[in-house]
Amino acid sequence: MTKRQKAQISKQFVASGKDSGEPQVVARASQDLLVTRTPESMLQLIWRRFRRHRLAVASALVLFVMAGICFIGPIFLSEDAANWLEFTAMRQPPSREHPFGTDDIGRDMLLRSIFGGRISLRIGVLAAMIGVTIGTAVGGIAGYNPGLLDNILMRFTEALLSIPRLFILIVLARVVGQSITVITVVIGTLSWMSVSRIVRAEILSLKGQDFVLAARAIGTPPRAILVHHLLPNTVAPVVVAATLGVGRAIIQEASLSFLGLGVQPPTATWGSMLFRAQSYLVDAPWIAIFPGLLILITVLCVNFIGDGLRDALDPYALK
Repeated sequence: MTKRQKAQISKQFVASGKDSGEPQVVARASQDLLVTRTPESMLQLIWRRFRRHRLAVASALVLFVMAGICFIGPIFLSEDAANWLEFTAMRQPPSREHPFGTDDIGRDMLLRSIFGGRISLRIGVLAAMIGVTIGTAVGGIAGYNPGLLDNILMRFTEALLSIPRLFILIVLARVVGQSITVITVVIGTLSWMSVSRIVRAEILSLKGQDFVLAARAIGTPPRAILVHHLLPNTVAPVVVAATLGVGRAIIQEASLSFLGLGVQPPTATWGSMLFRAQSYLVDAPWIAIFPGLLILITVLCVNFIGDGLRDALDPYALK
């Protein structure tokens, strides 16, 4: 219906209201009924809620720019440029030629930060995905099968949570190896415990809902109920946990590298750059400031994004 047709109909309602002596409220109400709104999709609703969290939006932009530089920069630059030794420019402060300065053996800190960020971000994202996958599987199985299996899985989870994670990382890094793949897998396999407890709690709260009872009544297999009905309804807390897991994985990799057990040189990560900088905190503090600042900004951005997603995915939000 065009705007002209709506205007003609509204005029007819107003005229009929005047002739019959009826209140014009009826005419206004009839006119309001002609205005229809297109319902929002789920993605549009989530995006509208997420935009309200200004820190989350700003953090997403900052993280997108940082990730773009770290992953697009190596396309135009070789890693040899980041590892190039310039002995005549050792420990130079930030300048126009070297915006982040140089390290103890003359390597450009900006280039090493770009290549190191690519490794650190890759480890953080992949480790978080591994942790979320294992945690979702364990939590879903434990929550849907209360009893002996649930007790075994949860007691094992609590046992792992009681052991300091950094201690396990140090032992496994020494025993298994210190390559990028090994460190990613080790960090990911030790970060699923909290996700499993979240998923288990969500499954236990959803098992008594009407849609689950209806699925059982029509003979849906238990595996199909778990995969197609229960797990999709745990997406919101899992997405938030995965977002926060990226920041934790980056910090864990930096901790390992700071102790000398992370990715081995000459491959750069932000944590390994901090490890080399601990001997020059007084003479050349910029060697530690820039990689530490990049880790801080990344983790803060990830945490703010997680807060924004938590608010946007909240099913109990009114608007």
